Amino acid sequence: MSWNRSALGSVQYCERVVNEGSAVGVRGAVVLVAAALLVGGCASTVEGHAVRPDGADGLFDPCSAIPDDVVSSLGVDVGTEDNGVLGVRQAEFEICSWESDWYALGVWSTFHTLDDVRRNPKDTDIRDAPMVAPGAVIFREVTDVQRNLCMVAIPVVQGAVFVRVDAFLGERHQEEVCALATRQAIALLAYLPK
Repeated sequence: MSWNRSALGSVQYCERVVNEGSAVGVRGAVVLVAAALLVGGCASTVEGHAVRPDGADGLFDPCSAIPDDVVSSLGVDVGTEDNGVLGVRQAEFEICSWESDWYALGVWSTFHTLDDVRRNPKDTDIRDAPMVAPGAVIFREVTDVQRNLCMVAIPVVQGAVFVRVDAFLGERHQEEVCALATRQAIALLAYLPK
């Protein structure tokens, strides 16, 4: 079984490149946005009203369940909260993300299970993470050749919650991304469904 989390993450990256072209230089940003358009499908503006997608009913909603003071304590800016991807909610996921100066922290709630993660050919470097929670795993995506992305998947009654750290391209990593994702997942455990 396979589902595409990379395309969703690339949209968040596209928005950052467009908004902060100076981070990698305007010329570099144009090249990166063009590449992301080919790979992940960046879109500029979505018009209309947000409609709850099929397949997301009953999922834990991290944007409403995780208090702002907890989010701030994780080192990300509450004011950058994005519910969904560029404000568009996604089928099979409830997604909330926030930005720091060098990475985005995402909490992805899904009915998919850790067995799905282990079977997904797009996931790699899967290893047990008992320091987070019983049954939790840490993993990366095969497309992440620069090692800017790491996820911790925590089993919950509905399926799983992923704590995702995406380091922004061109920004110096102030901490190894899997160590950061692990630390953030542990800090969020009390606010996740059981």
